[in-house]
Amino acid sequence: MTVAPRTPLAEGNALGQRGQALTGGLFIDMVGIRARYECLLCRTTEGPVFGEAAVIAFNASIRTDHHARCAPQEPRS
Repeated sequence: MTVAPRTPLAEGNALGQRGQALTGGLFIDMVGIRARYECLLCRTTEGPVFGEAAVIAFNASIRTDHHARCAPQEPRS
């Protein structure tokens, strides 16, 4: 079996698709039933929220809700 070499995101993958930049992380703890979102652009954290219903609602809307109020910061030097 031959494995194709990996290419940087900027060059695209084997199908010619370009990757997207990582701008945040959604962390969900299924044991403690909690979730939080950390934005890499504005360096803020939203949450944590606790409980099954709250986590489901948070997961469904956090990306669009946070994007609406996100104010990206200048890169640190």
